[in-house]
Amino acid sequence: MGGTLSRIAVLTVALFALFSFDFRGLAVSQTLLSDPLRLLMVAFIDTVVLGFFVSTARSSKLRAGGSVFAVFYGGNYLLTALESAYLGSILPLDLVIGLVVNGLIVSAAFAAALVLALGKGGEGNSAVPRLSVGAKEWVWKFALSGAVYLLLFMAFGLAVYYPIAKALDPVAFAAEQGAASSAAAFWVLPLEYVGGMLWVVLAVPVILAVTTVWKKTALVVGLLFAVPVSCSMLLSGMSIGLTVAHATELFGENFAFGAFAVWLLHLRNRLPG
Repeated sequence: MGGTLSRIAVLTVALFALFSFDFRGLAVSQTLLSDPLRLLMVAFIDTVVLGFFVSTARSSKLRAGGSVFAVFYGGNYLLTALESAYLGSILPLDLVIGLVVNGLIVSAAFAAALVLALGKGGEGNSAVPRLSVGAKEWVWKFALSGAVYLLLFMAFGLAVYYPIAKALDPVAFAAEQGAASSAAAFWVLPLEYVGGMLWVVLAVPVILAVTTVWKKTALVVGLLFAVPVSCSMLLSGMSIGLTVAHATELFGENFAFGAFAVWLLHLRNRLPG
């Protein structure tokens, strides 16, 4: 136990250091200068959640590391870049490029560090199940996943984000809504639909790395989808009220969708248990 805790502490410091540097601009990140304690807290939470997955994965270290990279980079950075099409007022092109470049380096380096420090290398499990899904089945499952993610996006936005944001910071909420253009709003629904399909793609390597009964896999995927993304809101620079609202919304919708994605791929006995 003591060895594991010490490795978690070292990995937290390593991720904190990666977060603290702007690799594209070759400078210290603005978040480190403005709120280092919040940056450290996010690094710790991400390390615990991703470290738990790596330490319990029964697949090879390469597959576990690839899964961490896919979820961390895809969920935190690439899907955020996708949303910049309708969030241009707060995610300008230069910021998106920096996000993609820095995210690539941070995700790759941290995934490698995690598997080296905590990976088990497939101990006790020589048979790794595969997803045997035909082309036609992928088509309808992707289509359904996009629709479900879109519904969750709208439901949690209306039922969770709006009331929390209005209650905690009505002024900032009104300003945020006023800054959204009608042209940008046109892209919200189709891009979120595509985002749902991409989340399913990110779920596949995690499912193959966990190789356990589908209900436990659903819990793992839900947490991996929900925690890093919602924690990233703490570094967004928004007001406390909007940060809490967005983080709560993202945690709920991503956890629910992660569990749904596993259930969807479990249909027709594709997963164990």
